[in-house]
Amino acid sequence: MMKGYFKAIILEQIDRGLCLKKLIPHPLKYAELSSLADRCGRIIDDTIEQLKFLLEELGKREENDTRDIFRGIRRSAQNIELVEYFGISALYYQTPEIGYLNKLVFRIHQEINLPLTPPSVACISTKYYYFHPFTNVVFVPVGESSFLLHLPDLFHEIGHEVLFNMENELRLKKVNDSYFMAIQRITGYYQELLTKKMRETGPPTIPMIVAHIHSQWKTYWINEFFSDLFALYTLGAAYAWSHLHLATKKSENAYEFSPILPQSHPSDDSRMRMLAIGLNKLGFKDEAASILFKWNNMPFVVNTQPVVEYQYAYPNDLMNEIAELFLTGLKESQFSIVSSEKLEKPNPDSIVNLLNEAWNLFWDCPDKFREWEENTIQKLKASFELIVAKVS
Repeated sequence: MMKGYFKAIILEQIDRGLCLKKLIPHPLKYAELSSLADRCGRIIDDTIEQLKFLLEELGKREENDTRDIFRGIRRSAQNIELVEYFGISALYYQTPEIGYLNKLVFRIHQEINLPLTPPSVACISTKYYYFHPFTNVVFVPVGESSFLLHLPDLFHEIGHEVLFNMENELRLKKVNDSYFMAIQRITGYYQELLTKKMRETGPPTIPMIVAHIHSQWKTYWINEFFSDLFALYTLGAAYAWSHLHLATKKSENAYEFSPILPQSHPSDDSRMRMLAIGLNKLGFKDEAASILFKWNNMPFVVNTQPVVEYQYAYPNDLMNEIAELFLTGLKESQFSIVSSEKLEKPNPDSIVNLLNEAWNLFWDCPDKFREWEENTIQKLKASFELIVAKVS
Protein backbone atom coordinates (compact mmCIF):
# COMPACT_ATOMS: atom_id res chain seq x y z
CA MET A 1 0.00 0.00 0.00
CA MET A 2 2.75 2.47 0.96
CA LYS A 3 4.79 1.57 -2.10
CA GLY A 4 1.84 2.43 -4.33
CA TYR A 5 1.42 5.78 -2.62
CA PHE A 6 5.11 6.60 -2.91
CA LYS A 7 5.00 5.73 -6.60
CA ALA A 8 2.11 8.16 -7.07
CA ILE A 9 4.02 10.95 -5.30
CA ILE A 10 7.11 10.36 -7.46
CA LEU A 11 5.07 10.48 -10.68
CA GLU A 12 3.30 13.63 -9.47
CA GLN A 13 6.61 15.38 -8.74
CA ILE A 14 8.03 14.37 -12.13
CA ASP A 15 4.96 15.87 -13.81
CA ARG A 16 5.29 19.02 -11.70
CA GLY A 17 8.93 19.41 -12.71
CA LEU A 18 8.08 19.00 -16.39
CA CYS A 19 5.23 21.51 -16.02
CA LEU A 20 7.53 24.06 -14.37
CA LYS A 21 10.13 23.64 -17.09
CA LYS A 22 7.48 24.46 -19.70
CA LEU A 23 6.83 27.73 -17.87
CA ILE A 24 10.34 28.97 -18.67
CA PRO A 25 9.81 31.29 -21.66
CA HIS A 26 11.72 30.58 -24.87
CA PRO A 27 13.12 32.81 -26.07
CA LEU A 28 13.68 34.90 -22.97
CA LYS A 29 12.52 38.48 -23.16
CA TYR A 30 15.61 39.69 -21.30
CA ALA A 31 18.97 38.05 -22.02
CA GLU A 32 20.21 38.88 -18.49
CA LEU A 33 17.91 36.12 -17.20
CA SER A 34 19.57 33.40 -19.27
CA SER A 35 21.77 32.18 -16.41
CA LEU A 36 18.71 31.84 -14.18
CA ALA A 37 16.84 29.92 -16.89
CA ASP A 38 19.81 27.56 -17.30
CA ARG A 39 20.12 27.09 -13.54
CA CYS A 40 16.42 26.33 -13.10
CA GLY A 41 16.47 23.94 -16.06
CA ARG A 42 19.41 22.04 -14.60
CA ILE A 43 17.85 21.82 -11.15
CA ILE A 44 14.62 20.44 -12.62
CA ASP A 45 16.41 17.96 -14.88
CA ASP A 46 18.62 16.69 -12.05
CA THR A 47 15.64 16.36 -9.72
CA ILE A 48 13.62 14.44 -12.32
CA GLU A 49 16.53 12.06 -12.82
CA GLN A 50 16.70 11.53 -9.08
CA LEU A 51 12.95 10.85 -8.97
CA LYS A 52 13.25 8.32 -11.79
CA PHE A 53 16.02 6.57 -9.88
CA LEU A 54 13.80 6.47 -6.78
CA LEU A 55 10.96 5.05 -8.87
CA GLU A 56 13.18 2.30 -10.22
CA GLU A 57 14.57 1.56 -6.76
CA LEU A 58 11.09 1.47 -5.28
CA GLY A 59 10.14 -1.39 -7.59
CA LYS A 60 12.92 -3.52 -6.10
CA ARG A 61 11.98 -2.98 -2.46
CA GLU A 62 9.77 -4.77 0.03
CA GLU A 63 6.86 -2.85 1.55
CA ASN A 64 8.71 -2.31 4.85
CA ASP A 65 12.02 -1.26 3.24
CA THR A 66 11.25 2.22 1.90
CA ARG A 67 12.52 4.62 4.57
CA ASP A 68 15.42 5.94 2.42
CA ILE A 69 13.07 6.17 -0.58
CA PHE A 70 10.80 8.37 1.52
CA ARG A 71 13.72 10.65 2.46
CA GLY A 72 14.69 10.93 -1.21
CA ILE A 73 11.12 11.87 -2.15
CA ARG A 74 11.13 14.60 0.49
CA ARG A 75 14.44 16.05 -0.76
CA SER A 76 13.27 16.02 -4.37
CA ALA A 77 9.92 17.61 -3.48
CA GLN A 78 11.76 20.37 -1.62
CA ASN A 79 13.96 21.07 -4.67
CA ILE A 80 10.90 21.28 -6.91
CA GLU A 81 9.25 23.64 -4.43
CA LEU A 82 12.31 25.87 -4.12
CA VAL A 83 12.87 26.20 -7.85
CA GLU A 84 9.16 27.02 -8.32
CA TYR A 85 9.07 29.67 -5.60
CA PHE A 86 12.48 31.25 -6.12
CA GLY A 87 13.28 30.67 -9.79
CA ILE A 88 10.40 29.98 -12.13
CA SER A 89 8.35 32.87 -10.75
CA ALA A 90 11.12 35.31 -11.71
CA LEU A 91 11.26 33.86 -15.24
CA TYR A 92 7.53 33.59 -15.78
CA TYR A 93 6.74 37.22 -14.89
CA GLN A 94 9.20 39.01 -17.19
CA THR A 95 7.90 42.52 -16.71
CA PRO A 96 9.68 45.67 -17.91
CA GLU A 97 10.55 46.36 -14.25
CA ILE A 98 12.34 43.01 -13.99
CA GLY A 99 14.11 43.67 -17.28
CA TYR A 100 15.34 47.07 -16.10
CA LEU A 101 16.61 45.86 -12.72
CA ASN A 102 18.38 42.86 -14.24
CA LYS A 103 20.17 45.16 -16.69
CA LEU A 104 21.05 47.42 -13.76
CA VAL A 105 22.54 44.54 -11.75
CA PHE A 106 24.46 43.34 -14.80
CA ARG A 107 26.06 46.78 -15.10
CA ILE A 108 26.84 46.83 -11.35
CA HIS A 109 28.48 43.41 -11.68
CA GLN A 110 30.76 44.77 -14.42
CA GLU A 111 31.51 48.00 -12.58
CA ILE A 112 32.56 46.44 -9.27
CA ASN A 113 34.44 43.61 -11.02
CA LEU A 114 32.33 40.82 -9.50
CA PRO A 115 34.02 37.49 -10.45
CA LEU A 116 30.70 35.62 -10.44
CA THR A 117 27.64 35.39 -12.63
CA PRO A 118 25.49 38.34 -11.48
CA PRO A 119 22.37 37.40 -9.53
CA SER A 120 19.02 37.71 -11.23
CA VAL A 121 16.38 40.06 -9.84
CA ALA A 122 12.68 39.39 -9.27
CA CYS A 123 10.23 42.16 -8.30
CA ILE A 124 7.90 39.93 -6.28
CA SER A 125 9.19 40.34 -2.73
CA THR A 126 6.75 40.95 0.12
CA LYS A 127 9.51 41.51 2.71
CA TYR A 128 11.94 44.10 1.34
CA TYR A 129 15.20 42.83 -0.25
CA TYR A 130 16.57 39.31 0.18
CA PHE A 131 18.84 36.88 -1.65
CA HIS A 132 18.09 33.20 -2.23
CA PRO A 133 21.23 31.16 -2.98
CA PHE A 134 19.37 28.11 -4.34
CA THR A 135 18.47 30.00 -7.51
CA ASN A 136 20.87 32.99 -7.18
CA VAL A 137 18.03 35.52 -7.22
CA VAL A 138 17.66 38.83 -5.40
CA PHE A 139 14.03 39.53 -4.54
CA VAL A 140 12.88 43.16 -4.28
CA PRO A 141 9.50 44.87 -3.88
CA VAL A 142 7.53 45.50 -7.05
CA GLY A 143 7.92 49.30 -6.87
CA GLU A 144 11.72 49.46 -6.64
CA SER A 145 12.24 50.17 -10.33
CA SER A 146 10.74 53.63 -9.86
CA PHE A 147 13.12 54.77 -7.13
CA LEU A 148 16.86 55.12 -6.41
CA LEU A 149 17.40 55.63 -2.68
CA HIS A 150 17.11 51.97 -1.65
CA LEU A 151 18.87 50.47 -4.67
CA PRO A 152 22.16 50.45 -2.68
CA ASP A 153 20.73 47.38 -0.96
CA LEU A 154 21.33 45.49 -4.21
CA PHE A 155 25.03 45.73 -3.34
CA HIS A 156 24.34 44.20 0.08
CA GLU A 157 22.53 41.25 -1.52
CA ILE A 158 25.40 40.78 -3.99
CA GLY A 159 27.58 40.55 -0.89
CA HIS A 160 25.51 37.56 0.20
CA GLU A 161 26.15 35.96 -3.19
CA VAL A 162 29.89 36.46 -2.64
CA LEU A 163 29.62 34.82 0.79
CA PHE A 164 27.75 31.84 -0.61
CA ASN A 165 30.36 31.21 -3.32
CA MET A 166 33.62 32.21 -1.65
CA GLU A 167 34.71 28.68 -0.67
CA ASN A 168 34.37 27.25 -4.18
CA GLU A 169 35.46 30.18 -6.35
CA LEU A 170 39.24 30.47 -6.67
CA ARG A 171 39.03 34.18 -7.48
CA LEU A 172 37.43 34.75 -4.07
CA LYS A 173 40.15 32.98 -2.10
CA LYS A 174 41.39 36.18 -0.45
CA VAL A 175 37.85 37.06 0.61
CA ASN A 176 37.46 33.55 2.02
CA ASP A 177 40.76 33.88 3.87
CA SER A 178 39.77 37.22 5.39
CA TYR A 179 36.39 35.79 6.46
CA PHE A 180 37.98 32.92 8.38
CA MET A 181 40.56 35.23 9.89
CA ALA A 182 37.62 37.31 11.15
CA ILE A 183 35.98 34.19 12.59
CA GLN A 184 39.23 33.32 14.39
CA ARG A 185 39.51 36.85 15.77
CA ILE A 186 35.90 36.74 17.00
CA THR A 187 36.50 33.38 18.66
CA GLY A 188 39.69 34.60 20.30
CA TYR A 189 38.03 37.75 21.59
CA TYR A 190 35.07 35.99 23.18
CA GLN A 191 37.13 33.14 24.60
CA GLU A 192 39.25 35.73 26.41
CA LEU A 193 36.15 37.61 27.58
CA LEU A 194 34.46 34.40 28.73
CA THR A 195 37.54 33.35 30.71
CA LYS A 196 37.64 36.77 32.34
CA LYS A 197 33.96 36.76 33.27
CA MET A 198 34.12 33.26 34.72
CA ARG A 199 36.87 34.43 37.09
CA GLU A 200 34.91 37.47 38.22
CA THR A 201 32.31 37.48 40.99
CA GLY A 202 29.57 39.01 38.87
CA PRO A 203 26.11 37.66 37.99
CA PRO A 204 26.30 33.97 37.01
CA THR A 205 24.33 34.65 33.83
CA ILE A 206 27.05 36.83 32.27
CA PRO A 207 29.23 33.93 31.01
CA MET A 208 26.16 32.36 29.38
CA ILE A 209 25.30 35.66 27.70
CA VAL A 210 28.88 36.05 26.43
CA ALA A 211 28.78 32.52 24.99
CA HIS A 212 25.43 33.33 23.35
CA ILE A 213 26.85 36.52 21.80
CA HIS A 214 29.81 34.56 20.44
CA SER A 215 27.41 32.10 18.81
CA GLN A 216 25.40 34.94 17.26
CA TRP A 217 28.53 36.46 15.75
CA LYS A 218 29.66 33.21 14.13
CA THR A 219 26.20 32.09 12.99
CA TYR A 220 24.53 35.29 11.83
CA TRP A 221 26.13 38.64 12.52
CA ILE A 222 29.42 38.12 10.69
CA ASN A 223 27.54 37.46 7.44
CA GLU A 224 25.43 40.60 7.72
CA PHE A 225 28.44 42.74 8.63
CA PHE A 226 30.34 41.31 5.67
CA SER A 227 27.49 42.14 3.28
CA ASP A 228 27.15 45.62 4.76
CA LEU A 229 30.86 46.28 4.34
CA PHE A 230 30.91 44.74 0.88
CA ALA A 231 28.20 47.21 -0.17
CA LEU A 232 29.95 50.10 1.54
CA TYR A 233 33.39 49.34 0.06
CA THR A 234 32.11 48.88 -3.49
CA LEU A 235 29.49 51.66 -3.45
CA GLY A 236 30.39 54.19 -0.77
CA ALA A 237 28.35 56.43 1.52
CA ALA A 238 25.17 55.85 -0.49
CA TYR A 239 24.86 52.45 1.19
CA ALA A 240 25.22 53.94 4.69
CA TRP A 241 22.56 56.52 3.86
CA SER A 242 20.22 53.81 2.61
CA HIS A 243 20.66 51.95 5.92
CA LEU A 244 19.75 55.09 7.83
CA HIS A 245 16.76 55.58 5.51
CA LEU A 246 15.49 52.04 6.03
CA ALA A 247 16.03 52.09 9.80
CA THR A 248 14.17 55.41 10.04
CA LYS A 249 11.16 53.77 8.43
CA LYS A 250 11.28 50.39 10.11
CA SER A 251 13.51 50.20 13.20
CA GLU A 252 11.62 49.58 16.44
CA ASN A 253 14.73 49.47 18.63
CA ALA A 254 18.13 50.60 17.36
CA TYR A 255 19.75 48.65 20.21
CA GLU A 256 17.76 45.44 19.79
CA PHE A 257 19.39 42.64 21.75
CA SER A 258 18.35 39.37 23.34
CA PRO A 259 20.61 37.55 25.82
CA ILE A 260 19.03 34.19 24.96
CA LEU A 261 17.09 34.28 21.67
CA PRO A 262 18.65 34.03 18.19
CA GLN A 263 18.95 37.35 16.37
CA SER A 264 19.47 36.96 12.62
CA HIS A 265 20.75 40.52 12.13
CA PRO A 266 22.98 42.72 14.28
CA SER A 267 21.33 45.74 15.84
CA ASP A 268 20.75 48.77 13.64
CA ASP A 269 23.03 50.78 15.92
CA SER A 270 25.93 48.34 15.50
CA ARG A 271 25.46 48.20 11.74
CA MET A 272 25.61 51.99 11.51
CA ARG A 273 28.73 52.06 13.69
CA MET A 274 30.36 49.43 11.46
CA LEU A 275 29.50 51.47 8.37
CA ALA A 276 31.04 54.58 9.93
CA ILE A 277 34.19 52.59 10.69
CA GLY A 278 34.30 51.43 7.07
CA LEU A 279 33.78 54.94 5.72
CA ASN A 280 36.70 56.22 7.77
CA LYS A 281 38.90 53.44 6.43
CA LEU A 282 37.97 54.51 2.89
CA GLY A 283 38.87 58.12 3.67
CA PHE A 284 35.29 59.42 3.76
CA LYS A 285 35.69 61.01 7.18
CA ASP A 286 33.29 63.92 6.60
CA GLU A 287 30.60 61.58 5.32
CA ALA A 288 31.05 59.28 8.33
CA ALA A 289 30.70 62.21 10.73
CA SER A 290 27.61 63.55 8.93
CA ILE A 291 25.88 60.18 8.91
CA LEU A 292 26.60 59.52 12.59
CA PHE A 293 25.38 63.00 13.53
CA LYS A 294 22.05 62.44 11.80
CA TRP A 295 21.81 58.90 13.16
CA ASN A 296 22.43 59.92 16.76
CA ASN A 297 19.69 62.54 16.52
CA MET A 298 17.02 60.20 15.16
CA PRO A 299 14.06 59.79 17.58
CA PHE A 300 14.39 56.01 17.64
CA VAL A 301 18.04 56.41 18.73
CA VAL A 302 17.81 59.40 21.08
CA ASN A 303 14.85 58.02 23.03
CA THR A 304 16.18 54.51 23.64
CA GLN A 305 19.01 52.98 25.65
CA PRO A 306 20.60 49.56 25.30
CA VAL A 307 20.36 46.94 28.00
CA VAL A 308 23.44 46.49 30.19
CA GLU A 309 24.52 43.27 28.43
CA TYR A 310 24.64 45.10 25.09
CA GLN A 311 28.14 46.32 26.00
CA TYR A 312 29.52 42.84 25.29
CA ALA A 313 27.94 42.43 21.87
CA TYR A 314 29.67 44.97 19.62
CA PRO A 315 33.14 46.00 20.89
CA ASN A 316 34.77 48.76 18.86
CA ASP A 317 38.21 47.12 18.69
CA LEU A 318 36.78 43.88 17.28
CA MET A 319 34.62 45.73 14.76
CA ASN A 320 37.63 47.76 13.59
CA GLU A 321 39.65 44.59 13.01
CA ILE A 322 36.83 42.94 11.08
CA ALA A 323 36.31 46.01 8.89
CA GLU A 324 40.02 46.06 8.08
CA LEU A 325 40.16 42.33 7.32
CA PHE A 326 37.24 42.51 4.90
CA LEU A 327 38.61 45.58 3.14
CA THR A 328 41.93 43.81 2.62
CA GLY A 329 40.23 40.65 1.34
CA LEU A 330 38.11 42.55 -1.17
CA LYS A 331 41.06 44.58 -2.43
CA GLU A 332 43.19 41.46 -2.86
CA SER A 333 40.35 39.77 -4.75
CA GLN A 334 40.45 42.63 -7.26
CA PHE A 335 37.06 44.12 -6.46
CA SER A 336 36.70 47.75 -7.49
CA ILE A 337 36.82 49.67 -4.20
CA VAL A 338 35.18 53.09 -4.14
CA SER A 339 37.21 56.23 -3.48
CA SER A 340 36.63 59.97 -3.44
CA GLU A 341 38.72 60.25 -6.63
CA LYS A 342 36.43 57.82 -8.47
CA LEU A 343 33.28 59.63 -7.34
CA GLU A 344 34.66 63.05 -8.31
CA LYS A 345 35.54 61.87 -11.81
CA PRO A 346 32.61 62.35 -14.26
CA ASN A 347 31.29 58.98 -15.44
CA PRO A 348 27.78 58.99 -16.91
CA ASP A 349 27.73 55.18 -17.13
CA SER A 350 28.60 54.58 -13.48
CA ILE A 351 25.82 53.23 -11.26
CA VAL A 352 28.10 53.78 -8.25
CA ASN A 353 28.45 57.47 -9.07
CA LEU A 354 24.73 57.79 -9.82
CA LEU A 355 23.56 56.35 -6.48
CA ASN A 356 25.96 58.53 -4.52
CA GLU A 357 24.82 61.55 -6.51
CA ALA A 358 21.22 60.66 -5.73
CA TRP A 359 21.82 60.73 -2.01
CA ASN A 360 23.77 63.99 -2.19
CA LEU A 361 20.91 65.63 -4.09
CA PHE A 362 18.33 64.18 -1.72
CA TRP A 363 19.94 65.98 1.21
CA ASP A 364 20.80 69.17 -0.69
CA CYS A 365 17.52 69.68 -2.58
CA PRO A 366 14.80 67.44 -1.11
CA ASP A 367 11.98 69.47 -2.71
CA LYS A 368 13.37 68.98 -6.21
CA PHE A 369 14.71 65.48 -5.72
CA ARG A 370 11.71 63.49 -6.94
CA GLU A 371 11.58 65.30 -10.28
CA TRP A 372 15.31 64.69 -10.78
CA GLU A 373 14.91 61.06 -9.74
CA GLU A 374 12.12 60.38 -12.24
CA ASN A 375 14.05 62.03 -15.09
CA THR A 376 17.23 60.17 -14.17
CA ILE A 377 15.51 56.77 -14.10
CA GLN A 378 13.89 57.48 -17.45
CA LYS A 379 17.29 58.31 -18.97
CA LEU A 380 18.86 55.23 -17.38
CA LYS A 381 16.18 52.95 -18.80
CA ALA A 382 16.59 54.60 -22.20
CA SER A 383 20.35 54.03 -22.09
CA PHE A 384 19.77 50.31 -21.46
CA GLU A 385 17.45 50.11 -24.46
CA LEU A 386 20.02 51.94 -26.58
CA ILE A 387 22.70 49.42 -25.58
CA VAL A 388 20.39 46.54 -26.52
CA ALA A 389 19.62 48.17 -29.87
CA LYS A 390 23.34 48.62 -30.65
CA VAL A 391 24.09 44.99 -29.77
CA SER A 392 21.21 43.64 -31.85
